[in-house]
Amino acid sequence: MQYNQEKRHLYNAYQWIWDLVGTVEDYEEYAEYLVKCLKEDENINPRNLLHLGCGSGCIDFHLKRHFDITGVDLSEKMLESAGKKNPECLYIQGDMRDVRIDDSFDAIIIPESINYMRTRNDINRVFTNAKKLLKKEGILLVTVGYDPLCFPQNRTTVEQINSKGVELTFIENNYTPDRAENYFEAVFVFLIRKGGILQIVTDVHTLGLFEREVWAEEMKKTGFETRFIRDKKLEKIEQKGTFMFIGRNI
Repeated sequence: MQYNQEKRHLYNAYQWIWDLVGTVEDYEEYAEYLVKCLKEDENINPRNLLHLGCGSGCIDFHLKRHFDITGVDLSEKMLESAGKKNPECLYIQGDMRDVRIDDSFDAIIIPESINYMRTRNDINRVFTNAKKLLKKEGILLVTVGYDPLCFPQNRTTVEQINSKGVELTFIENNYTPDRAENYFEAVFVFLIRKGGILQIVTDVHTLGLFEREVWAEEMKKTGFETRFIRDKKLEKIEQKGTFMFIGRNI
């Protein structure tokens, strides 16, 4: 299959829009949920944590109260924003599939940015790399935001924000041409008005769409003892269909 060429304006030239749409306050409850999951085993007390696909650092803003954070992301603009929010944390530009770090970690989290992996090989590469970066008995926590069995086909959401002289209308549409092809398109349209002048920006992101069995198989294949989590609280915080895997590096 052929993917659309993607510029991902939302993570690059128009990254400032992401800072308006996703604030640190929006991620507080989700961060608390992650901390609970990471610390629920009383025999494990993770101290340093690697966040793969850390974005603009909104989750780290809350997690840094509990862990020493290192974040990795592809986008230089997102990392700049993360560094401003969290000067105590270390941020590295890199790809979660092959980033190398001169350290090993008690825990690694990949919240939803894992959805950008479009093939089983991509997923396997991420898990294989995470295993190399984890300490023995370390924890890998992965959140998958979309389940093909309850995918919100053609869902369109609209958010309006007025801030710092900018009127922003943020539109998102989720659509899969064919669930069997294991991908979907997240289409973003930004209506930006400054001083009454309208600018329209369109952004298309192509993401993977795999059933939970695929994620479980790839995690086990790379040597993790795996546990599946889906509960009402996680779905309430994120969205219907969100699920999580926690893997122990055995």
